[in-house]
Amino acid sequence: MYPLFESIKVVDGNLVNLEWHQRRVDNSRRKLLGGTDHLKLKDIIEVPEEFTKDVVKCRMSYGLELGTVIFSNYVKRQITSLQQVESELFDYSFKYEDRTRLDQLYEQRGPCDEVLITHDGIIKDTSYSNVVLYDGQQWYTPEQPLLEGTQRAKLLAARQIKQRKIYVVDLPYFKKLVLINAMLEFEPHVFIRIPDIKLS
Repeated sequence: MYPLFESIKVVDGNLVNLEWHQRRVDNSRRKLLGGTDHLKLKDIIEVPEEFTKDVVKCRMSYGLELGTVIFSNYVKRQITSLQQVESELFDYSFKYEDRTRLDQLYEQRGPCDEVLITHDGIIKDTSYSNVVLYDGQQWYTPEQPLLEGTQRAKLLAARQIKQRKIYVVDLPYFKKLVLINAMLEFEPHVFIRIPDIKLS
């Protein structure tokens, strides 16, 4: 079994944000597995003809070697509410295939669409995305998320968002929350209302 995976957005046959996925793959293979060579994503991922229209998800498993590359039509989840779930600290600093703990936390969402994971009252991530919050002037993302996502890295590099420690008790000072990941680009007009975050 290959221990890691990447989800890459494909739009009309083009791989999106490939530079940032390449950086994460290189970093993960080097730090976690001791890899010294490179899996050159642009050379090894070929989009099949039947997936060259509209938005598609490419899921690539890998370790020191390439595993499977699977394409599927993308259906965006509709998330309008979050349940805060407090968790012990656990390691998901690499994009592991084993999502057992994340799945366990997701099961605690109750009537809400998704969970907002916290540790010691500090906001981390949802079970499948990073978060950014708007205070009326600036967009912020938690400085220590569970996983440093590719979309998050891109936005930080472009200085569109800033990092800071965000506590649950800080939520009333924010106007809205946006989910971001490889498939969810930053769309400030697609947001979750702060009152729609249910606290535990």
